[in-house]
This record gives sequence, structure tokens and C-alpha cells, in this order.
Amino acid sequence: GAWSRRNLLLSGVAAGTAAASGAGPASAASFPGLGEQKGPFEVDPKEAVVVGDAADKASIDAKKTVQALQDEAVAALDSLQKDAQADLVPMIKPLGISDLRRATNTINNLMDDSSAAGTQRLQRLMIQTKYQMEEDLPMPISKKGVVQPRGEKRLARIEEALKNYVIYSKQLLEFIP
Repeated sequence: GAWSRRNLLLSGVAAGTAAASGAGPASAASFPGLGEQKGPFEVDPKEAVVVGDAADKASIDAKKTVQALQDEAVAALDSLQKDAQADLVPMIKPLGISDLRRATNTINNLMDDSSAAGTQRLQRLMIQTKYQMEEDLPMPISKKGVVQPRGEKRLARIEEALKNYVIYSKQLLEFIP
């Protein structure tokens, strides 16, 4: 009856409130003297083992592509600092993410298995941030089709994605001699 549905609803609300007020994700215990613990796919570029030919034309082209995309992100970040309403849509290329994936796959293939785990992690992070950035880059459009100014939250998301992209890109380039 209505009484049991009401009890069920109230218990669900109570459980949802308890979950929402939680203290966030749990982290591993830190031990004195051990320092910051790394995740399983975080690899120090200084410890990376390159088994492929980094002087190969494909490897050099891959590095240039990653560097060019990084430079483009830095330029976009600079233009947003100067003008929060800057038009960055030309940055979105039809095959931009596939070019990034192709270049980073070439870099991944240069590494041994454990080093490749680190470069693949950065590859995934770069693709994710590039996707997020490209989702927010176009100016918002109203229901009537009128272009609106970029809001603070959208601008913050774009800037965060650009900054993260540059960080991950620099980390990836450290793996290549």
C-alpha cells in the first residue's frame, strides 16, 4: 500500500543524503618515508625503456605532431587570457583526435611494455581533455539560434582542459629522447 511505498521512498532519500554527504573518494594510507605513492600506470619518463627507433621518420613526425598540438593549446590558452570570448573553433579539426591518437600510438610503440603503460595513460588523458576542450570551445547558442557570450563556467572548463592537455603533452614528450 501507500504506507510501504512512503517508507521505501523515505529510506531511499535517507540513503541518498547519507551518500551525498560522504567525504569523497578514499585514498591509500600514506606511510612516512615512502613519499607519494604512484598509480600502476604512472611511469617516470627517466626510467622509460625505448625499444623502437626514435630517430625513425614516423617517430620524428609523431613527436612533431604532439608538439604542434601542444603549441596550439598554449596559443589558445594565451588568446583566452587576452580575450575570454576569443573564437577558438578553428582549433577543432575534423580528424584532430585521430591525428593525436595516431601520433601517440607511434610513441607507445617505441616503448617496452611497462613504459608503454605510462605513455598509454597519458594518451588516454590527452584524448579525454582534447575531447572535453572541443566540446566547450564553440560559443553557446540560444534556442533561437543567437550566439551567446561564453560564460565563466564554460571558460573555466576550457582553460582547465587546455592546461591539463599541455601538462600531459609535456609529460609524454619527456619519454622520447
